Amino acid sequence: MHISILSSSTRIDRLSHRVALSLERLINNGGQHTATVLDLAAYNFPIMEEVLHRHPNPPEGLAEFAAAIQQSDAHIFLSPEYNGTYTSALKNAVDYLKESEFSKKAIGVVAVSAGPMGGMRAALSLQQLVLAVSGYALPQMLLVGQVGQKFDETGAILDPTQEAKIQTFLEHFLWLAEAIAEKKAINAEH
Repeated sequence: MHISILSSSTRIDRLSHRVALSLERLINNGGQHTATVLDLAAYNFPIMEEVLHRHPNPPEGLAEFAAAIQQSDAHIFLSPEYNGTYTSALKNAVDYLKESEFSKKAIGVVAVSAGPMGGMRAALSLQQLVLAVSGYALPQMLLVGQVGQKFDETGAILDPTQEAKIQTFLEHFLWLAEAIAEKKAINAEH
């Protein structure tokens, strides 16, 4: 199973991307699944004028981004909390795509903040986004507060309690993603 991790901060000196790198490494090192970070800062999509399937001149990288989303079996939406919600870059990227790119896939929510609350309001908003694109929202959200103290620049975890929280989140997320993949495989056989 392949998982895409949408790292949605486009800020200079962003800290949330550290968590995306950590999740990618943990999933890939687990040996059963693969993960790729889709870094919205690297894509740098302009404000959406038209959805991809109707766009006469799609922005550079958008077709590749859409293909990566389509080919993934599950997703993790990862965002810092900006003004009580997730990033506009994530909303913009999702809005370019059809609902079908996310439909009937497990989607985990990870919210990050520099403060102690871990982006709770962003996480709740992300859960609503998952439902809006017809994904299956994992009920357990991963909230990462004080991210600068818990991860280094490479995504290495500096806080053992954070490592336990991530492992629990991934255990639940991978269980749901595997269950959905299994059901899809059974349906494909019939």
